[in-house]
Amino acid sequence: MNILPKKSWHVRNKDNVARVRRDEAQAREEEKERERRVLLAQQEARTEFLRKKARRQNSLPELEAAEAGAPTPGPVDLFRELLEEGKGVTRGNKEYEEEKRQEKERQEKALGILTYLGQSAAEAQTQPPWYQLPPGRGAPPPGPGPDEKIKQRLDPLREMQKHLKKKRRHSGDGGHSRKGKEGPDKQRPEA
Repeated sequence: MNILPKKSWHVRNKDNVARVRRDEAQAREEEKERERRVLLAQQEARTEFLRKKARRQNSLPELEAAEAGAPTPGPVDLFRELLEEGKGVTRGNKEYEEEKRQEKERQEKALGILTYLGQSAAEAQTQPPWYQLPPGRGAPPPGPGPDEKIKQRLDPLREMQKHLKKKRRHSGDGGHSRKGKEGPDKQRPEA
């Protein structure tokens, strides 16, 4: 029985062969497009480099003329010297900035974000993590827990005992007890 050619997943099926050829052709086209883009990017980078190089060579004579004392053909900046020296820049309140930085550092330490070089995360915390604490063996929690209270309240044996106590009290009030039915001669002597 030759059923393999009838399977849709068979390798030599006409549809599958055509699909593979189509996929391979598409992959070749994508590779060509990618190579074309790479070449175009390299060409643009070379062109930009050459343009910058040409601009620098053309601007060198202008710089030499400016150093000689000739006025530059551009806007005049009267405050350039002050800004370069840092005199014209206004500074904030140094004390306030220091307080703000210390407050931020304290908050980060409290959250465990701020750690110093060589300091582990466990050392930075105020208390060790739960898995490093010794287990509380031998010391039961003070008083019964909420689960214990619920268990005791819903215990069926406890309910039975409560009903038996009620029954004994009830039977003791009416004078009917087992000792009364046995009689005085059936009681054991105390000797």
